[in-house]
Amino acid sequence: MKRWIVDEDHSFVGFEVKHMMVAKVRGQFNNFTADIQANDLTDLTTAHISFFFSTNSIHTRNNDRDFHLKSPDFFDVEHYPTITFHSTQIIKKADVYKVTGDLTIKDVTKSITFDVNYGGKATNASGVVVYGYEAATTIKREEFGLTWNTFLESGGVLVGSEVQIMVNLELQAESDKQLIKEQQVKATNTVYENAESEVALSHDIHRIITENLTDYVVIINKHGDVKYVSPSFTNKLQSNNIFESIHEEDKQTVKQDILRAASHSFKNEFRYLQDDGSFIEVEASMTGIHVQTTDNYEQQFILIVMRDISNQKEVENVIYQLAFHDPLTNLPNRRLFMNHLRNEMMDQKAAKTNLSVLFIDLDDFKTINDKWGHDIGDYVLIEVAERIQSAIRTSDVAARFGGDEFVVLLKDVRDKEQAITIVERMLDKFKKPITKEDQQYSVTSSIGVAHYPDHGNSAEGLIKNADTALYHVKDRSKNDFMIFEQSMKDQSLENEILENALRQGIKEKQFYLEYQPKVNMDTNELIGMEALARWSHPELGLIPPNKFIPLAEETGLIIPLGEWVLKESCRQLVLWQKQRLNKGQTPLVLSVNVSVRQLEDTKFIDTLKAVIKETAINPEWLELEITESILANVQNTSVILKTIQELGVHISVDDFGTGYSSLTYIKELPINTLKIDRSFVQDIHTNKESKEIIKAIIHLAKSIGLDVIAEGVEVKEHVEELRDTKDIYAQGFYYSYPLQVSEFEQYLQTNQQENS
Repeated sequence: MKRWIVDEDHSFVGFEVKHMMVAKVRGQFNNFTADIQANDLTDLTTAHISFFFSTNSIHTRNNDRDFHLKSPDFFDVEHYPTITFHSTQIIKKADVYKVTGDLTIKDVTKSITFDVNYGGKATNASGVVVYGYEAATTIKREEFGLTWNTFLESGGVLVGSEVQIMVNLELQAESDKQLIKEQQVKATNTVYENAESEVALSHDIHRIITENLTDYVVIINKHGDVKYVSPSFTNKLQSNNIFESIHEEDKQTVKQDILRAASHSFKNEFRYLQDDGSFIEVEASMTGIHVQTTDNYEQQFILIVMRDISNQKEVENVIYQLAFHDPLTNLPNRRLFMNHLRNEMMDQKAAKTNLSVLFIDLDDFKTINDKWGHDIGDYVLIEVAERIQSAIRTSDVAARFGGDEFVVLLKDVRDKEQAITIVERMLDKFKKPITKEDQQYSVTSSIGVAHYPDHGNSAEGLIKNADTALYHVKDRSKNDFMIFEQSMKDQSLENEILENALRQGIKEKQFYLEYQPKVNMDTNELIGMEALARWSHPELGLIPPNKFIPLAEETGLIIPLGEWVLKESCRQLVLWQKQRLNKGQTPLVLSVNVSVRQLEDTKFIDTLKAVIKETAINPEWLELEITESILANVQNTSVILKTIQELGVHISVDDFGTGYSSLTYIKELPINTLKIDRSFVQDIHTNKESKEIIKAIIHLAKSIGLDVIAEGVEVKEHVEELRDTKDIYAQGFYYSYPLQVSEFEQYLQTNQQENS
């Protein structure tokens, strides 16, 4: 068999994984080799393929992230410097090769399969025949012990369990290697036969370019000694050695990158010293350049082009702070805490260690606000946040959920006694009164505790059970703690009765629908409605949705109930739509909520198709509302949503802003509409942060072609603030409560008259 080598200048090995803030972390291995043996590269079925990736050469254009990926949590480069792959079987299906083999990461070996596409062959400038291939595979990071410590990187956390590996190769016969080298030397000698003359000849052109560059350009040797600097950089150059101006924490990484830049061009970010002693954030492109003199002596330099990205970094930090931190205490808010908890639970499943959640509520805090005013109340909350943080470990996470509620995530808990020790230390911190201007304020707290995995397998379940334990403390004595017990939650008789009643209610059709209008804020014109299920029990009366919807989802009864809602609302809309179309009126769009359990049901798409056919609804009149959490909790979300959209049905993301999907991630999905969560709308007229977040969401959503609906619009002040944003739809009590069929028909007539 012939041996084939990789042309590293035209080959690439990369990876990507979903990330909270940037939608995907993308990176590459700058150092890799391959051992490929085959008689004919146009047919890989008889080939033997081996890859070797250097984990220390990983590069994502973010120093913090590179450090994290190289740490013991992820690739652990100190102990496992190489990732290997050895093929065991290669078969061809249609035009795709299935290359199966053993992948070894951190001494864990799993059988995986690459999908490999042959890109064809060509003859390069050196007259050598090269062959192109593209390969891709997906692995589960937990299977290889690739975990994510949120405190090693301030920019967010991974939310994806899958890592996609991509390989683009350009191969050539090993026997051609010497020919290529000889031709390269010959070409280089021709180009640089008289280096000084060449420089003089092009000097004027180079001068014009460099003098007008706004980027900073510098040429150095591998030791950092400056050989050339552009005029734009002259005043910012603090020394003749560039390393002396690089932040101490970044210096070693930059030195390594510069050495690697001799053979690979890539980008990096680091901090650069200014003449006033401050540092700016720069993005640097590094490229190796080689000059061979007439006496065949080759000189090697590094060309660095830097761009100041300090403003960009500052904006990113401000947006992150607004979206994920409580403005009063500066603690993580509910969104960021839930992200931490979900990812930590994901990592704990792989590591098989424990964690605990503390739900903390201040006792009688309302009295302080009522007696001393909200300024003192805010001061107390800030002091409480500091005391909570002083009681926990540096690895733990404290957050403010809102009002006087706080939560704490205790990581890597050795046993329940260790968690109790921390809780008791926290209660002890509250014994000392809070003092401000010689006035003392006594504050105590009640704490509910839930342990993972004993008390819940989901983030929401764990929080709920800690909250349940908290309120048992409140009912009993306050100023104490309780650990969750199943008996607290059970109240089994009520749950069993309600579940049986729910089953019977679905069977006996005890449910009916109400419709809440959606309007164009600029014109007050009706654009559609949301269908909402209501349960009227013959003996218990009207049962609120927040009572039966969670139970329906937990028991799986949401599937038959959801099918009924979908079918009945579509049937009703078709009747209304015929009347409107006969009058020449604009069609309305019906929104129907779809839960995680429904999307996970393998028969859901078939059910949707059957409803469309049975009710004869135009699919463009139908919009399915999914919650933001579905984007992370449902496998193959993109595939399912694309299938739905291919039917002509629109898709809306409900409660947007309460989860951890970024607009970059949303852009990659077949989404038509974003519904801004009511928690932002409720205080838009009093909270500057909420208003700025809404403006940012609307601006970015519009830039990628999405409609925006604000939900929870309840008072005139909400309308006035939102109208300033322009081109937005609204839903809420200000316009109308949910209406039964006859009431909604009256609303239709009234709205038409007002807008005719």
